[in-house]
Amino acid sequence: MAAGVHQKADRCVERLGIDSPLELYAYASPQFNAACFKPEEGRVFIMFSSSLLEAFSDSELLFVMGHELGHHVYDHHKIPIGYVLRGRQPPPADLALDLFAWSRYAEISADRAGAFCAQDLESVARALFKLASGITDERVVRFELHEFLAQVDDMLAYDDKPGQGAPKQDWFSTHPFSPLRVKALKLFHESDLMAATGIDKSTLEDQVHQVMSLMEPDYLQGKTDSSRAMRDLFLAAAVVIANTYEGISKKERDTLKRYLGEAYSLDTLDSDRLKEDLPRRTAEVKIRASHTQRMQVLRDLCVVAATEQPISDAERDLLNHIASELEVPVGFVVQCLESDIELD
Repeated sequence: MAAGVHQKADRCVERLGIDSPLELYAYASPQFNAACFKPEEGRVFIMFSSSLLEAFSDSELLFVMGHELGHHVYDHHKIPIGYVLRGRQPPPADLALDLFAWSRYAEISADRAGAFCAQDLESVARALFKLASGITDERVVRFELHEFLAQVDDMLAYDDKPGQGAPKQDWFSTHPFSPLRVKALKLFHESDLMAATGIDKSTLEDQVHQVMSLMEPDYLQGKTDSSRAMRDLFLAAAVVIANTYEGISKKERDTLKRYLGEAYSLDTLDSDRLKEDLPRRTAEVKIRASHTQRMQVLRDLCVVAATEQPISDAERDLLNHIASELEVPVGFVVQCLESDIELD
């Protein structure tokens, strides 16, 4: 690999205080991608797609390298999230949601390592835009940092119309939606971790948590009208989904108990009556909840459905029906059930 690429890697290694031997590899691919693998015999391996190496600027490559090395520095690979979530024995739904949340924060941590190496927020944001869109030609789309960040500000300030024009299908995966990552990095750049006069670490983490809360299922404890409507739909639909194929299994029963808590008893819940009430509850959520919030509920229902594998056609049909009634693209259900769950 070219000396310039190794020089950038050396810079990242120095800035991040890494003392392990580093090996870089390239592979042929039209997709922008990079990956850091769990160390073997003390050596750290990073792979880059050929298209990424050719299309990214020096500062953008520094961010990507730093991000991948960040996964190594923070020992993220000690939790094999893909194996845990896609193994023969999928974890309970509540644990799966916790793993998804952990993975999103792991990406935020790795982003900070990348930003620390690049020292250029504009280039960092442009790199994330390229990774998300695959577009590098400004004749097609001209990247504007302030417009990218405005999407997050809209989501935070106007819950009834969140993120206009944003690829919402990406919001509830293991990876934070790109504008959220850029917003979190802007806050990082404004902190005393990057500037002597910046905000303190505690304030930084509070503000980042507020941004990331857009992707978390806090409606299960919320007291607003939208939270209650979302919770009512989730609880009813979760029971109906679990009962759709061959009744509620022990594993599904244990999962539902974790969600329902002490306030509900599965033995007293009538699945047939809940199924009859689903249209009313769905309509209530459609009235009271934003499009983002509706996708939250649907994402969580997909996690419940994935508790038992394989997911039956009847369960998929029910999820697709709920998505249609909530005016959420059916493709979002497919993404939630089959999306890539590895760290990148």
